[in-house]
Amino acid sequence: MSISTVYDAIINKAGVLFPSKQRLHNPYELSDNPELIMKDSWGLKVGSAERIDIEFCNLSVKREYVFILLRQFSTVGNKEEAFDTVSKAILEDQQTFMNSFYSPSEIGLPSSIDQIEISNIGGIEFNTADQKKYLFCELTFNITLSEAVI
Repeated sequence: MSISTVYDAIINKAGVLFPSKQRLHNPYELSDNPELIMKDSWGLKVGSAERIDIEFCNLSVKREYVFILLRQFSTVGNKEEAFDTVSKAILEDQQTFMNSFYSPSEIGLPSSIDQIEISNIGGIEFNTADQKKYLFCELTFNITLSEAVI
């Protein structure tokens, strides 16, 4: 199983789950993305990996991925109501993601991935870029792949 196949499956699944959202050009540096994209978007960061021993004669690697959900926050009138609306939308997006990334079959690779585990469900955070305000959250998940070495 190619790591590229897994990456593509994650990207494709995210596009299906969130068809009205834009994909971030640079999920590693939020302020590096165009303002238009940041209004309602998602991104994927690839983290570190570690070798783990599962079976003899298999090379198993657990890799971390971070999925980002981002929405612009603007106030026209009632500031608390606007904040609540955006916060709830991000929480709903979080739940949609978690419901769809709990098993390998959910992303279309049931026999290729040993395990998917969500390791951290981040809280809502605040960010500014070009005098615009954004709320975002990160969901960290790990995917374990194994490959026979003999």
